[in-house]
Amino acid sequence: MASPRIQTQAKPELMVLRGGAKEAPSRLLAAERSEEIFPILLEDIVHLGFPRALVLEVDFDSGEIKAAASLNCDKEYVERFRTSLWASENPVVSVLQNLNPAVLKAGTVTPDSLYAYPMIFRSRNRCWEAERERRQDCLAVLNSRLAKKYPFEEQVCTACGMRAYATIVVGQLNRHIDEDTLREFRTLVDRANGFMSRLFKVEHYYNRMRDMEVTISRLRAVMQSMADPVILTDSQHRVVIQNKAAERFFRVPEGVSEGGKRAVEFNNLLFSAALSSMAVSATDTSRDLTLVDVMDGEEVLFEAVCAPTYSAEGVRTGMVTVMRDVTDLRRADEEVRANLEKLRAAEDVVRQDRDRLNLVIENVGDPIIVADNSAKVVLLDPLAKELFGVSGSVRHPELVRNQAKLDAYLTSFTFSFADKENRSLHLYHPSSRTEIEYAARSGKIYDARGQVAFTVTVLRDFSTWKKLEQLQLERRMLEMEKFAATGRLAGTIAHEINNPLESIKNAIHLLGDKLDTSSKPIYDVLKVETERVTRIVRQMLGLYRNVVHLSNFDLDAVVEDTLTLFARPLAKGDIKVKKQLGNVTQFKGSADQFRQLLSNLVVNARDSMPSGGKLIVRTRQMRSKDGLHGSIILTVADTGTGIPRDLQKSMFEPFVSTKGSKGTGLGLWIVKGIVENHSGRIKVRSSVGKGTCFRLAFPISREVGVATVKGGVKTASEP
Repeated sequence: MASPRIQTQAKPELMVLRGGAKEAPSRLLAAERSEEIFPILLEDIVHLGFPRALVLEVDFDSGEIKAAASLNCDKEYVERFRTSLWASENPVVSVLQNLNPAVLKAGTVTPDSLYAYPMIFRSRNRCWEAERERRQDCLAVLNSRLAKKYPFEEQVCTACGMRAYATIVVGQLNRHIDEDTLREFRTLVDRANGFMSRLFKVEHYYNRMRDMEVTISRLRAVMQSMADPVILTDSQHRVVIQNKAAERFFRVPEGVSEGGKRAVEFNNLLFSAALSSMAVSATDTSRDLTLVDVMDGEEVLFEAVCAPTYSAEGVRTGMVTVMRDVTDLRRADEEVRANLEKLRAAEDVVRQDRDRLNLVIENVGDPIIVADNSAKVVLLDPLAKELFGVSGSVRHPELVRNQAKLDAYLTSFTFSFADKENRSLHLYHPSSRTEIEYAARSGKIYDARGQVAFTVTVLRDFSTWKKLEQLQLERRMLEMEKFAATGRLAGTIAHEINNPLESIKNAIHLLGDKLDTSSKPIYDVLKVETERVTRIVRQMLGLYRNVVHLSNFDLDAVVEDTLTLFARPLAKGDIKVKKQLGNVTQFKGSADQFRQLLSNLVVNARDSMPSGGKLIVRTRQMRSKDGLHGSIILTVADTGTGIPRDLQKSMFEPFVSTKGSKGTGLGLWIVKGIVENHSGRIKVRSSVGKGTCFRLAFPISREVGVATVKGGVKTASEP
């Protein structure tokens, strides 16, 4: 706050000037600063006859009262008057608080009597701000009207912001001072206070003007230091001040061409139009503006940001405009927008790929697990969630056990050196409530540094896989049965046709010698067509007599595979299987036909035990005494319903069945054909209600490599 301060003027050596009190007004009038008032006032007081005089000043910031100027007073004498504004018991402070002059008796402050007179900032004329605004709250006027105690807390003018002063003029009394002298004392102080108030205001406005000049200088420096053009205009949009960056566009430099001058005029025209438009709209605070750089001759895109300026009365006086060069920013914005569009297009592609991938994952039909490089699961498909549950929820103990098995497997694979791994896992399946064997197939995904980023594991249900293989094998067996049945049926029909056909051929041959010449052509046609029918019959016979490629195969393995194929249906029918395999690992024949043979016998055994039972399959090898010949015995026995005696004689004929309409009657017929193709024999024992036993014997000789017999006997193929 720009307010003058009274400096302490303690000059005991100050000499009393000659002359009367009448010279005081002219001397006060000659004072140019408020600091010159107190020395003149003290000299005049001493001239009136007061031996000593001093002025006490109040510091409103600290609340301290101390001497500001003194005459004929030593330092010890002056220090006696130092006190606090809040020491109301001090008679000097009481004089200021009550604003009443008083005689201070001897001994209260000093050994001598004193006369104290308060001098505060007061005037009957309002300050310039209050006069202009017609306000009644000028501090000088309010102090001149005080009737109560002096308000120390409210000594700042609300109109002009000036800080007031408060002093106490003290003079030492003697016996020569009368009431007239005291009256002259008060007159001198009041006259000095009038001059003091005026000088105080002048100094206040002078200090404020200097502060404003400093502020303006700083603002000029700030404007000139700014790289962006800054323009201050008045209410008519005329430029008041602008920085060097703005002069580059709105002032004609020396030595510029006519084109440059026209460019500056055009820039000023565009700027004025933009200011007028924003002033009329009263809502826009910024606008894009394209100007021409006079020096470079290039167009520059600016964003003009404007803010209005107002007077103290709220009247709009002008506008401040800051112009930001957004040429590069706009280009960067266009590039960013173009890149954003590309990113959005790429995002759409990624989203489509992700949706397709999720669709593929959801429809794979196998549980899929994705884990990070620390073997922590990050993604589970719905089937995997069913096996391992959702983290954070209450899970079944079996699912927790599944999770433990999976964590152990993932940790082992993630930190191993293998890129891929196949391993079986036995996991509990909540839907079937059984433990299922899964084939875990895992692979690693590497990042740019060659480090493991993720692992992907697919669990393949072995039971479903085996069931599929079983269905495929059953379908294949059924097709083979149909084909064999068709071939046998065709062979039977051809065989039955072949007998009368041979008789016809013989009859035609006998007629050849008894025909006349005219009947010879008919005879030739009859003979040619008969030969043709013979060839067709032979082709039909060859349909069943297909050539089988014989090779060595493991009969025990064929039995194992066939029983494994039918393990589920047998277990479902509560049929217990007993295997007695005799290590028959080398047998020459057709493995496919033996599978078909065993499948028919096992299916018949299963169908004959609807309430469960026992199935026995046994293989063994028998050697003759010479060691060169022997036989392989295959036995299939069950505890089923058995075969009635009247069907045992015809059960190997086609279309003969004990199952009624459910059977084709071709199974045992095919079995018989396969046994005959391998030069074997069939022996059947059956009792109704007890079961049936099929004993198949196949001869072997030296040329067929047979397995080693227990007891150290070597095979015929061994040396």
